[in-house]
Amino acid sequence: MTEQYIFNYTTYDYNNIFREHISKVIQENLVDVSPFNHIDEITNYFADMDIWNIRTFGTISNFINDYQKYNGLKVNIKFKTQNENIKGELKYFCVKKLFSTEWAVGTFMTGPSNYMTNLQTFIDEEFPNIKSILSVEFPVLNDRWRSWLEKNNFKTIKNKLEEISDKVYQIKSPIFMFLGRFYEAISVVFDDRDEWEKDIWDIRILINRYDIEYNPSKNDYLVNFSTIDNPYFREAVKSYFKQRILAQNNFSWSTARTYVGSIGKFLNYVSDKEPTWKDLKMLSRQHIEGYIHWLSGYVKSHHRKDANSNRYKRHSLTAVNQFVRDLHFYNNSHMTPNLPVDLLFLPGDKPRKVKKSHETIDYIPEFVLEQLFKNIEYLHKEVQPIVWIAFKTGLRISDVLGLKQNCLVLLNGKYSIVTDIEKTYVKGHMVPIDEELANIIAVLIDNAKKHSKKDNNPEDFIFVRYRGKRQGKAYEQGWVSDQLNLLARRKNITDELGNLFHFKMHQFRHTYAIKLLNNGTDIFTVQELLAHSSPEMTMVYAKLLDETKRKAYEKAVTDGVFSFDLNGNMYEVNKDEEIPEEIKEMLWLNHKLTAIDNPYGSCRARLNGNCPYAEEPPCLTCNGGSPCKDLAVGLSEMDVAKYEIHIQSTSKMVEVAKQYGREEIAQKNQKNLDRLQDIYNTIKQGNIIFGRIERIKRKQGV
Repeated sequence: MTEQYIFNYTTYDYNNIFREHISKVIQENLVDVSPFNHIDEITNYFADMDIWNIRTFGTISNFINDYQKYNGLKVNIKFKTQNENIKGELKYFCVKKLFSTEWAVGTFMTGPSNYMTNLQTFIDEEFPNIKSILSVEFPVLNDRWRSWLEKNNFKTIKNKLEEISDKVYQIKSPIFMFLGRFYEAISVVFDDRDEWEKDIWDIRILINRYDIEYNPSKNDYLVNFSTIDNPYFREAVKSYFKQRILAQNNFSWSTARTYVGSIGKFLNYVSDKEPTWKDLKMLSRQHIEGYIHWLSGYVKSHHRKDANSNRYKRHSLTAVNQFVRDLHFYNNSHMTPNLPVDLLFLPGDKPRKVKKSHETIDYIPEFVLEQLFKNIEYLHKEVQPIVWIAFKTGLRISDVLGLKQNCLVLLNGKYSIVTDIEKTYVKGHMVPIDEELANIIAVLIDNAKKHSKKDNNPEDFIFVRYRGKRQGKAYEQGWVSDQLNLLARRKNITDELGNLFHFKMHQFRHTYAIKLLNNGTDIFTVQELLAHSSPEMTMVYAKLLDETKRKAYEKAVTDGVFSFDLNGNMYEVNKDEEIPEEIKEMLWLNHKLTAIDNPYGSCRARLNGNCPYAEEPPCLTCNGGSPCKDLAVGLSEMDVAKYEIHIQSTSKMVEVAKQYGREEIAQKNQKNLDRLQDIYNTIKQGNIIFGRIERIKRKQGV
């Protein structure tokens, strides 16, 4: 709890307010009114009865499945506090959690109900006469709650083992956290301000009224302005954020969450130096220099040693610069500094952005992939299809988790996934997929349709939570990564050095790109499939691929180079000495720029036009430009494969010749390609070709 709003309790009728809210929750979430005649009877039960019996839950459709699974001994929930107002608040809180499926009945009976019993005792002992739980400021209330729990031998802190990292962390105990959750729920009931007026904005409330882009696979619901100490600055920032969020012009909800921290720290620094300021009119270059000095110290004392401190400083200064620069344009002209922004912030203020080497692209090596797919049956069953989709489509994890029930399309006999790309604002992006993945997605869609209703899956996701805190929302990204890394630890998935491999879902996207390039896909097709907004990112993958090929080539050269002598026999060149670097470089450039694969090796003459057989293969042209009469094609079971290689090699030669502007070579070889394609199409049908067939027929008198 970080925001304290003062409520006027005298305006509320406590006899009816929570009955009305209980009725509203039931109306919004009730699946079936049977066996009660109408909603009023269910409302009366939960609002009036001070003892709730487990059997009653078994008569309400929402809870029948939970009731049938419950095998605990506890059968009654008692609301025993002497404070009737608190009792009403507690009943509403429990109804809200139960009917929204955040609590299952079994969970409620064994956990929260016990916490509630102790909370009622605490209130009767420590605050018997309060009108509402909100009558006491939360920090005061929480401190008293902690002391009371410890005095009564309840733990307020517990150790938690995180299996992924194998580390033990201290967290607040569930009973200690219960008061905060109760307090927050009641605050929402009484706080009737517009969401934009609050110091903490909740995207779950805003998206019900406004068309705001938000990633449903994240838990980043809140933007918190309460940490900005100066109230004048706080209101200015809220006004600025409201307009930028609604404009949706390169200012997403996640950007707002990032910016508010950076801008808040800057404004608190200014307030500390200038406590009487109500605006930024007198902001000077000295203030900016002082802030940069402070920021360096903050990063030094608050960041891990392995954290990228320069990146944090760069992002912080970018946010502050943009905010100050925009003040004049977003109805905050009264806040605008007198000095021009370009005299406040100088180009050299931000640390230089260090470009990563293309060798640092974080993809999943083949060695690790083999282990992953060998053990994928042990991965959480809900995560397995997510991994397959990410691996076979290159979609970002946010886009995978955002797939909807209409994402699978069949066009010209081929399956594709069609979805909107959130990051680059691409609508209807299409990625071709194989039939195996299409079958997986079809099953997911079918299951989603069977279990989805308007209340538990309003967006028609295929990866969705049907109950609990995230009801109606996509799976959470962090949970997916956690499941992968749990598998890595349990099955000891390591890199080639034996170190435990740490999975990040974005690695699958990099892996997909590299596999496409390795398989010969051109750079523009890769850019299109990845929905990159520019070719720059795609080119990074191409550089990595080129470097990978270069290393493999150099290893082959180092292992030994051979040549042919006058008799066509092989002998080793420079057996006892290293190949000079300039020769390696020349061989590599020739190989990279001019060599064309053929069934016998890589030809370095064909693109130069020096080989008479490049467009005139001897067996197909030695008979006055026609095929040899003694050539038989299709008798050998290997002939189809041979001509596939011929066609692939010749096609590549035509393509590269055009790329380098050698149209005459391209035209000559296109003729040969057509001849090869005709032969291939004939023998692939099981036919044979033999040039002497007429002569044999004459000899046989046919």
